[in-house]
Amino acid sequence: MITQPHPQLEDRLATPAVQHRPHVHLPSLPHLRPVRQDSRTTGTRTPNSGLAGLQLLVGYEWLLAGGDKLLLGTFPAQLSGLLNTLVSSGHLAGFFVAILRGLVAPNAVLFGYLIESGETLAGLGLMAAGLVALLRPLAGRYLRGRSAKLFGYGDRLLERQAPLAAAGAGLLGVSYFFLDGLPTPWFVPSIAFGGSIDTGLFLAVASVILVVSQFVQQRPGR
Repeated sequence: MITQPHPQLEDRLATPAVQHRPHVHLPSLPHLRPVRQDSRTTGTRTPNSGLAGLQLLVGYEWLLAGGDKLLLGTFPAQLSGLLNTLVSSGHLAGFFVAILRGLVAPNAVLFGYLIESGETLAGLGLMAAGLVALLRPLAGRYLRGRSAKLFGYGDRLLERQAPLAAAGAGLLGVSYFFLDGLPTPWFVPSIAFGGSIDTGLFLAVASVILVVSQFVQQRPGR
């Protein structure tokens, strides 16, 4: 029995059924940001100009104070007489007078050498840290190889030593504030023609700002 072919049936069998899926619009991927390199390794961190300027200012003040004592040559020997004059003036705080009489005066020569060397070293450390911070972008741009490594090593060393120098300078500033008799750090109309913030207090507060700023900058992730 011969059957006639059915063209429509053959076409249906030969052509597989294709299910047309709706076109899905995929959201576009966000623009990939370049990976931020650790600026500590590249040496191109943007310097904090305010912090560096304050380091230079405070460091220069202490460098002058210590350098004058070193150039004088007789500061340790004269410290005992200076302390006796200050103690006998009667304008120092009682507990500070007790410290001067019981600890400092009997070892005046030793404290004289510690003061002049401490002021000089604190000044040099703060000034060096400020200068290196300002020169850091130029060093990252122009120094290569061994020079860049040496600069990076010195930069990291000064960055760790600067808070210690600032802390030492702050202690010296506080001691000078007490030696000045704790002058009033607020408005005093009676001294309108000569009143100002005490130098020791100013340097102590500036040193605290330097220490806090250094630790904030050294926090991980900055």
